[in-house]
Amino acid sequence: MNRRGLAVIAVVAVLGLAGCSSPTGPDVLAREATAEDELPETVSLISVDTDIKAGSARLLTTYDDVEYFAAKSSTGGSACLISVPVGLPGRWRAGCAALATGEEIITLTGFDDSQATLINDGVDAGRPKYDGWTQIHPNVLYKPR
Repeated sequence: MNRRGLAVIAVVAVLGLAGCSSPTGPDVLAREATAEDELPETVSLISVDTDIKAGSARLLTTYDDVEYFAAKSSTGGSACLISVPVGLPGRWRAGCAALATGEEIITLTGFDDSQATLINDGVDAGRPKYDGWTQIHPNVLYKPR
């Protein structure tokens, strides 16, 4: 086989492997946990049908008196968003969705009807598509009610 044929096979193999790689979610989920990443005791992941991996939560930001955490599912194929109102931790919300190569992962509606969306790394939130949304963290968009 000539060199050109080998080069074509090598390119096809690399593209094939790239197509098989699964998304890992926002990079923040790969960093080491700190004390501030602990979820409040009122957030009981046992009673939630989201399959969140214990200890995987990472505090992203606090905005408008709500703490926003990202977490991994125990299977690793999903990313989760958890919102916990400061002073009202019993009104927390959580949701998970399968990781994909798209921009948005999961959107939660808060107890006050505001919305928060967990987004993948590198999303340009300045595009018209996101008019009305505020980027409160590189991985979180917020829209008031």
